[in-house]
Amino acid sequence: MTTEHPRGVARKLVDVTRGGELDPRGPSGALDVLAGERHRDKLGAVLRELVVATADMMLCRAESTGPDKAFVLDLRDDEGDPVEVDALDPPVRALVRALLARLNGQRADAEYQLDLAVRDDPRFDPVDVLVLALLWTVGSIEWCEQHDVPTPGWLG
Repeated sequence: MTTEHPRGVARKLVDVTRGGELDPRGPSGALDVLAGERHRDKLGAVLRELVVATADMMLCRAESTGPDKAFVLDLRDDEGDPVEVDALDPPVRALVRALLARLNGQRADAEYQLDLAVRDDPRFDPVDVLVLALLWTVGSIEWCEQHDVPTPGWLG
């Protein structure tokens, strides 16, 4: 899996996540291929594919899009209370901002935020950000399936 294209890795991770084996240290070891400093570029590329796919699927939900429209996210904690994006850990905040930038057609901003999301910081494990992106992608796939909306072809 280490020499595989980021989309192939992302597809396998989505399959594992949908199968209920999300623990990166679990028996499947699915995320081991992206753990550690020497795999940070690959992790960033896989994260990028997931964010792009999630944004594309979320755009299918929108009633209309265009330059006069802006997407926002309503972030909630486990109790349903609102969460300010600035209160999030830096890598998660960067991931949220990357998704918003992608939804709003700001590709350069999305790339910048994705770079921040996988930045080397001993306080945070970038694999945790990947797990969050996987959950978003899987949630978007499930919404598309329930509403008979196509998903990106490479995810199938």
